[in-house]
Amino acid sequence: MADTPDRPSKENVAESAGKEASPEQAVKEKPAKGKDKEKKGKEDDKTGRQSGATPAGLAAQAKPAVARYAPTYRLEPKNPLRQERLELIVKAEMNKNYGADYSFHPKYSLHMAAQVTEDIKTRIKLLNFDRYRYIVLITVGEYLMQGLYSMANFLWDAEKDGYVNYTIETPTFFAVCTVFYIYYD
Repeated sequence: MADTPDRPSKENVAESAGKEASPEQAVKEKPAKGKDKEKKGKEDDKTGRQSGATPAGLAAQAKPAVARYAPTYRLEPKNPLRQERLELIVKAEMNKNYGADYSFHPKYSLHMAAQVTEDIKTRIKLLNFDRYRYIVLITVGEYLMQGLYSMANFLWDAEKDGYVNYTIETPTFFAVCTVFYIYYD
């Protein structure tokens, strides 16, 4: 087995045990964390800056612990997604916001589409379908003698992933909502 920098052979370990650390090895060693902070504080004092912690410094130091979960080895969701319920939510929100009293305006339509996507996503999340992620897209346009072609291409699990599509068309505008649901282990 070849010697690697991470795992020296038994012969090299025996030889290095009798010798003192070379200057190159001493440089590679990391100083203790407590001593490093003390040195940094002393250097700040030499330059005339305050060595105390600032509020921004405290926020950077106090990182919350990351929750780590053990794998469940469960392949199916406890609360599986029902596409019919998604269709009802999408249809209700789109009809409420893009009904007969809606008129297309470029700036207003942008903000309204963003708000409607958030409303749809919030209502879907309230159903608590287990292990699903959602992407909500709304396209709103005005009919002015133009064409529109749109295509989406994905690599996904055909059994668990899918989409819901709803379109509203009037003589003056169109609104298309697509909700993609993706199973997430």
